[in-house]
Amino acid sequence: MKLHKIHLILLASIIIALLYFFFSPYRIVSHTYDLKLGEIAEKDINAPFDFYVFKNKESLEVEQKAAVSKVQPIYKISENLKFNAQKNLDFVFQHFILNNDLEIQQINRKLRQNGYKLSITNIGLLINDSRRIRIYNFLSEKITKIFGVGIYPDNYRYQEIKISKSNRIINYGINRLYSLEEARNKLVNWHTIQDEKQLIRELADIILIENIIVDQEMTDIEKGKAKEKVSLTLGKIQKNERIIGKNQKVTSIELLKLQSLLKTQKNHHPTRDNIQLALSSSGLFLLSMLIMIFFDYILILFFPSNFSSIPRMIIILSSIILSIILTIFVNNILTIPSLLIPFSLSVLLIALVFNPHIGILFNFITLIFVSIFLNWSFTNPMILCITTFGGILAIKHMKKKQEFYPITIYLLISFLAVNTAVSLIKFESITIYFWHLLWGIISSITSVVGLILLTPFVERKLNLATKQILLELLDFDSELLKKMATVAPGTYHHSLIVGNLAESAAEAIGANHLLARVGSYYHDIGKLENPQLFIENNPDATILHDKMMATESALLIRNHISDGLALARKHNLPKSVIEIIQQHHGTGQIKYFYNKAIETNLDFDEDQFYYAGPKALTKESSVVMIADIVESTTKSLDDFSEKRIKKVLDDTIHNLINEGQLDESPLTLKELEKIKTYMLPILMGVYRKRLEYPEN
Repeated sequence: MKLHKIHLILLASIIIALLYFFFSPYRIVSHTYDLKLGEIAEKDINAPFDFYVFKNKESLEVEQKAAVSKVQPIYKISENLKFNAQKNLDFVFQHFILNNDLEIQQINRKLRQNGYKLSITNIGLLINDSRRIRIYNFLSEKITKIFGVGIYPDNYRYQEIKISKSNRIINYGINRLYSLEEARNKLVNWHTIQDEKQLIRELADIILIENIIVDQEMTDIEKGKAKEKVSLTLGKIQKNERIIGKNQKVTSIELLKLQSLLKTQKNHHPTRDNIQLALSSSGLFLLSMLIMIFFDYILILFFPSNFSSIPRMIIILSSIILSIILTIFVNNILTIPSLLIPFSLSVLLIALVFNPHIGILFNFITLIFVSIFLNWSFTNPMILCITTFGGILAIKHMKKKQEFYPITIYLLISFLAVNTAVSLIKFESITIYFWHLLWGIISSITSVVGLILLTPFVERKLNLATKQILLELLDFDSELLKKMATVAPGTYHHSLIVGNLAESAAEAIGANHLLARVGSYYHDIGKLENPQLFIENNPDATILHDKMMATESALLIRNHISDGLALARKHNLPKSVIEIIQQHHGTGQIKYFYNKAIETNLDFDEDQFYYAGPKALTKESSVVMIADIVESTTKSLDDFSEKRIKKVLDDTIHNLINEGQLDESPLTLKELEKIKTYMLPILMGVYRKRLEYPEN
């Protein structure tokens, strides 16, 4: 990379860093509002940024308590109570096992001492060992089944109950569980011996207990969730939305908004001191340097060499700075929504000055810088970035000059699609959707208007061969082409055919085919100064040259290069077109008059019979050189057979290589073969022999 290009990148990075230092999103001035309830506002107060309005503490607590009160208790089936029921059953029956030698009254007294009430009749039934064992086994089995289903509290009043199982809350219909009475009846009904049913009921009263109890931990969790669901805010205030108007009385809601603004402001882009801002700006300086150096190397590696020239680097760096300045103007100075930034302006300018492929790359670079100056906010810049692809697509398919209407239409359609998609993703209201749509329309139109104003200035001042300029130069109503068609019709016709040949070949090898065609159209404009001296314009040109010395004729022929350069500069033709005019003969020899000088024994300097050059330095100028020689040679043939024209192509390229005219050219042998392949059918089409139709 050349030193002066590094200086440009360094300068641009310094400018960007300084802009960031003075307009950093962290350089926020805190707002203070000392209005009180019932006071009259002395001025309009608008929101400096988006924020939420927080509820006051009292109303929030009331809402949270109301939400908590609606939470139904969560229950669980207690394994401990089931164990206790079995323990009670065992304890009752132990009275009979341990006291089997006592009378019924004595057993009854011991049971009552321990809190168990059984009738004398039922105590008598349990004295029988086999009966007691059978009833014990029956009860053990059945209470396990009943407690497994669950017995809910008698005071439960809902039709459904929430029960926690394995950290999951399951809704049960109350009819799927047992009340205490239903459990007793179920136990009695399961027993088939009628004389023992009363015994089973009395034992059920002792054993059965409600084993579905409140799960306090899960209930507290659910209450906490209900509390959290209560919104802390009343709604959102948008940036620039009116909080209170001038001369308006401060009510409780306006006061709440102002208090919420002050609360949010503490955490919203906290203000940094100058030392911190300087460090932050130095980081952006380094990042800018890296991005620009990488961009320049990408141009060098993957695009034509002239795309990384100093004038075009100036355009790139200026466009980045322009995007940043527009962002600062919209966001920091006007403080209006960032969707109004004319994001597409600089990107489309690059796409026109360079080509759409570079425009796509620059689109992402612009996205980075704009987002940084919006405090790394990517949403709106991303929407504008995607929208800009529509404008780049319009440029890619541009066929005529001044086609700015399609660019506008493509931008608007792209924004409509992107805005619709993003609005659906973010659940935005229809009102916000249409506001965003309006802002996007303004941004797109502003970008195109700026493009219309800037493009001619950039193209003319830097003399760049942009697509727009090249398309204009192809217009047959342009001054030079109209003059050539009138004053030098042979040269004009020759240039058109050379243009067809050069464009086809350039496109085949990946060169700038549009530049090749334009260069072909204008490569011989120097012949406008003396058109009669060239055989294609004047069949008697040889007579004129016969009256001159060979050196004089060679000078006049050679001067069509210098005359062409003078005309090109006078009419502000792009530099790359001028280079084709200058290089299309390279340093070749003017052989006809050189041989004439030898035949006439003229004393001469050999340099008088060579073009000044330089040799062809680009693919486009090389292709025009080949096309120019091939067309001139082919039209002088008597035999237009494919074999003969192929020989012209082969001989032309062979001679140019032997003479060293392609030594500086970037063309490869493979590309030269491809050039011959693509030029052949065009030459065959132009010069094929016409059939002679018989006369009637």
